[in-house]
Amino acid sequence: MIKTPMAKVADVFGRLEAFSFSILLYVLGYIQMAVSKNVETFAAAQIFYSAGSTGLQILQQIFIADTSDLLNRALWSSLPDIPFLITVWIGSLIGNDILKTTTWRWGYAIWCIILPVMFMPLALSLFLNNRKAKKLGLTTESQFKGMSPWQITKHLWFELDLGGILLLSAAFALILISLTIASRQASGWASGKIIAMLVIGIICFIVFPFWENIKKLAPHPLIPMHLLRSRTFSAGCGVGFFYFCKLRILHIRMKSRY
Repeated sequence: MIKTPMAKVADVFGRLEAFSFSILLYVLGYIQMAVSKNVETFAAAQIFYSAGSTGLQILQQIFIADTSDLLNRALWSSLPDIPFLITVWIGSLIGNDILKTTTWRWGYAIWCIILPVMFMPLALSLFLNNRKAKKLGLTTESQFKGMSPWQITKHLWFELDLGGILLLSAAFALILISLTIASRQASGWASGKIIAMLVIGIICFIVFPFWENIKKLAPHPLIPMHLLRSRTFSAGCGVGFFYFCKLRILHIRMKSRY
């Protein structure tokens, strides 16, 4: 769920700011995992870790789209996945060496150092290019200049479409959480709380497209509904949907086999 809001953050505040925010979430997640002393703390750390990780994934694709032409974009967009061809084989070896040398906590803590250091070249490049663009007069003044706190809040509400983000996040969260709880509890769907969560989630999901279509409520919609009339956009969404369905089916088959 963080991908769409993070893309909005990158559009409103800038690529450098969005990358920095994702790295911050990533590091906070690893710090919390490294110092966790119970399952609850470790589970809470996964929220920051997942938000930072997913945010970086979408920002990498946005950065590639900004800096490549359409002809070569498919090739460049696949480059961030190349390290997985290596880490799948050497990850266990590195993990064993870490456990032999120090504690498992440092297995998470080292990334609090590695990630910011590896991000510095990109951050420096974005910062210098942004300063160069300002000197050449290619950028405008800050959009928040001369605004009062209330005006800034109102501006960000519409620019980020916070209403749409809340509706969509609430819809997915309530529906998925209710389905998960119902499948694991003995009472199942007999609980009124679970049914209420599911109903409210479905209502939020139905209200969301209407919210996005009302210009006064969402002048800068999170998901422009007119894109659904584009065959290219709809086909791309369909490919992504069935691709993840395939991965999920393979995962279930592997679990049942082993």
